[in-house]
Amino acid sequence: METSLFYLLNASGGIILFYLVYWLFLRNETFHAANRWFLIGSLLLAILLPLIPVRYEVLIEATEGAKTGAHTIADTFKNIPVFKATEESTATFGWQQAILLVYLTGAAIFLLRLLTQTFVLIHLMIKYRVTSLNGMRVVENEKYGLPFSFFNVVFINPKFHTQDDLPEILAHEKVHIRENHWFDLLFIELLTVIFWFNPFIWMFERAIKQNHEYLADKGVLAQGHTVGRYQALLVNQLMGMQIIGITNNLNFALSTNRLKMMTKKKTSARRLIRFTWALPALALLLFAFAEPDYRMQELNEPEIANQPTSVTKTLKISGLVVDENDEPLPGTSVVVKGGTTGCVTDLQGRFTLEIPEKTAIVLSFIGKKTIVDDYAGILSGKDGEVYKRNYKMEDEIIIISTNVPPPPPPVPAKEEKLVQQGEKNVPPPPPPAINGEKEVFFIVEDMPEYPGGQPELAMLVQKMQKKLAREKNIKGSAKVLFTVNAKGEVSNIKIVEKDNDAAAKGAYAIASQLEDWKPGKQRGKAVPVKFMLPVEFK
Repeated sequence: METSLFYLLNASGGIILFYLVYWLFLRNETFHAANRWFLIGSLLLAILLPLIPVRYEVLIEATEGAKTGAHTIADTFKNIPVFKATEESTATFGWQQAILLVYLTGAAIFLLRLLTQTFVLIHLMIKYRVTSLNGMRVVENEKYGLPFSFFNVVFINPKFHTQDDLPEILAHEKVHIRENHWFDLLFIELLTVIFWFNPFIWMFERAIKQNHEYLADKGVLAQGHTVGRYQALLVNQLMGMQIIGITNNLNFALSTNRLKMMTKKKTSARRLIRFTWALPALALLLFAFAEPDYRMQELNEPEIANQPTSVTKTLKISGLVVDENDEPLPGTSVVVKGGTTGCVTDLQGRFTLEIPEKTAIVLSFIGKKTIVDDYAGILSGKDGEVYKRNYKMEDEIIIISTNVPPPPPPVPAKEEKLVQQGEKNVPPPPPPAINGEKEVFFIVEDMPEYPGGQPELAMLVQKMQKKLAREKNIKGSAKVLFTVNAKGEVSNIKIVEKDNDAAAKGAYAIASQLEDWKPGKQRGKAVPVKFMLPVEFK
């Protein structure tokens, strides 16, 4: 769901940017045919660019201190117990679901509007039947007084138009039909259903229809009709109203600007250079939607030269990592089991990793259960063969201990002196990798931290347990599940085990009064993590 919302926001940004280019540089020029292609083409680019982003390679390079280490995934969270809740309630209705509901409701309303308008026109065509007039398909109806065209059919009301007006009206609508303006209208109407929340899509719709009228006016005058008579006909239509959004109406956007455009001097071809303003907008969107492909830094030529002559056969794993809701999980660490070679997933949750034959891979994400793909350990085949794999990372629930840990041992006088002098008393680093070895891949995962750390949290819980037990006379125990979200807030509080209702209410109260945490991070990005807090009232 997040991916869909991000797409709508990214595409909306492109729509806004391209419309600003049109409004600032192109709307008052007379090259209407070029403007038509710009309007349609820019909309296509705005909705397609987020789907096919430019990819660029990012070399993952360890820091100076990191290059001397040898960290593996096996050391990550190895002492953290996992509790499997059997009574976990269903997910609550969150803000994302609320936004999705509002969006789908709006889209459904505008889709129903479009279908209703189309049905009305089809009903009129069946009721009044389509006839031929001057080589055009015409429906003489009594419902609408304003002439308009729908696909290749012209709708007119004989009560409001004399025979003298018909040549100009039919010439006007014939331009719309000949140049297939219905395609533009259908396209923009469908986009208004999808992007109804973006006011700029409605501005795009008006710009497209207005440009259609400029083209039709130009076509009518090119057939020899006089400007004065034609303008008088348009002015007579001022009392009409546009009813159907998917049609071309004779008096649409009728203003002094449209009347002036008929007699305006043709824009010089040199001003076509104004279309180049679309290039910076396109470059900005390409940059904004570009996505990284993470790759380990390749060995340089001296290192390659010093490698042993015996080469291990390698296989390539092409994988997709998703969460429990089948949403992509970017930033997941993927490493060779027992080794230091790895990569991370991209924004679509995909990765590609070359591994030695008959080895396994390990996938890790903060707050998720680690996956060890043992099947990969028996893969064998031709050198360089690609295997496609899909992985689903399930939530990991971390139990919080309410026991206050003992104070740390006193610092020896010698070490205390070193600290006072600003020196760091750290163990020596392991020896660096020898020539020919690959760069070490590091797991970058940070657990959420409560203000003051684990001792402060344990003391707070014990204090609140005693207070509630004394004031509310609560006895018994309960287990409360909650999530520390990406903002560090305690959310989605649920009781999963309880001795009685009083204990459940007390546990819920304790969890709801916890302060905001320092959120957990996966490769620098804040992510939600689930915790289990056992509470006992005596």
